[in-house]
Amino acid sequence: MRAMSIKLLPLACVAGLAAMTAGCGEFIRQDQSSVTLVIDALEASSGAAATPVFSGTLQSDVLTRGGIISDSGRVTMRVIAKDIAFPVRPTNAVTITRYLVKFRRADGRNTPGVDVPHPFDSALTFTVGSASAGTTMGFELIRHTAKLESPLLGLRDQNNNVNWTIIATLADVTFFGRDQAGNEVSATGTIGVQFGDFADPS
Repeated sequence: MRAMSIKLLPLACVAGLAAMTAGCGEFIRQDQSSVTLVIDALEASSGAAATPVFSGTLQSDVLTRGGIISDSGRVTMRVIAKDIAFPVRPTNAVTITRYLVKFRRADGRNTPGVDVPHPFDSALTFTVGSASAGTTMGFELIRHTAKLESPLLGLRDQNNNVNWTIIATLADVTFFGRDQAGNEVSATGTIGVQFGDFADPS
């Protein structure tokens, strides 16, 4: 029995090492890029507004004039060199291809579909360079389908009875892309989102 366990020990070590290196692979690929992706601004505008007005927080109306409207986000990004001795070149530009939105609450009640909307990911494509003004792109921050699901569905004004319930969340938005050498790069920004059945705009 002892001889068998000694023989199996190297195999266990190899398996453990393989598991650890697999977990580190994502970090290593991201660390290979010579640039860092920076979010200069993360803003949102309510879909209930006739004209988009972007700000650093969002009041997301779950029901507007009897209908459901998604809410827009807007991000401004740029890349900076990890080593200031080597300036950013056009080949260091990062092309964003995907983003992920996750919701959480300050009180720690974070069960998707119960306390906060479900997370979702979506695709968008734009390229970020080193321009001092940054690169700005719009995206869907709150999907209209989320307003048809729990817990947002329960915030609706029912039978003209006022519902004063508000769900205050933080939305973490992570953008994923690659530099022109194929190295993976990502950046995360956070914006405050309050969900409720707010008064319709006049």
